Amino acid sequence: MDKHVPWAGNEAREGDDARKGDDARKDDESRSHPDGLRRCKWVTDELLRDYHDREWGRPPTTDARWFELVVLETFQAGLSWRTILHKRDAFRRAFCDFDITTVASFGADDVLRLLEDEGIVRHRRKIEAAIDNARIVQRLTEQHGSLGAYLQSLPPDEVLIRLQKTFRFVGKTTAESIAYASGLAAPPHDAECWMTRANLADGSVTPANAAAGSGSSAVSKQQ
Repeated sequence: MDKHVPWAGNEAREGDDARKGDDARKDDESRSHPDGLRRCKWVTDELLRDYHDREWGRPPTTDARWFELVVLETFQAGLSWRTILHKRDAFRRAFCDFDITTVASFGADDVLRLLEDEGIVRHRRKIEAAIDNARIVQRLTEQHGSLGAYLQSLPPDEVLIRLQKTFRFVGKTTAESIAYASGLAAPPHDAECWMTRANLADGSVTPANAAAGSGSSAVSKQQ
């Protein structure tokens, strides 16, 4: 599985050269928090820091949140994950907090409503894919009991291909993003990131106890 991280949309790739020099130094400084911990290089603000520490690599706890993850990852295509996180509350309002039954019932009027919603990414194919994916989730729930149960039952070597075959608007890169974000595959933290030592299965390591237990200098040396 190729390394795919939340900032690596087309928007981020096009700006890679601009991240050198002063911008790169600024990014490097932003990777350290007052808690003394080093994080992955894509963590450049508080919103991404909170997502990195609290969500990335952790399985959603409800089917609505699993569905939300699939939808938001499809909307990220061609954009940065920061953009999607900034719009997440607006997405939740627009898609009725990702209630699967409600979204599955959306029709042509709802598509037009969403295309006029300035708070979200207004992209017809992605909107229509979200509605179709809600209907797909309904079928999966009937067959497997829940979306989470289905996804977490996938053999590790089949996760990417099954995600691509199951959902609309999910290619290889988006499938990787879903797998890493949900813990279906281990997220590729940078070698110096404190989260490489975290037990993501039970969340036993947090910024507070990691710093208390080892100190910033020990964390920064970790491989």
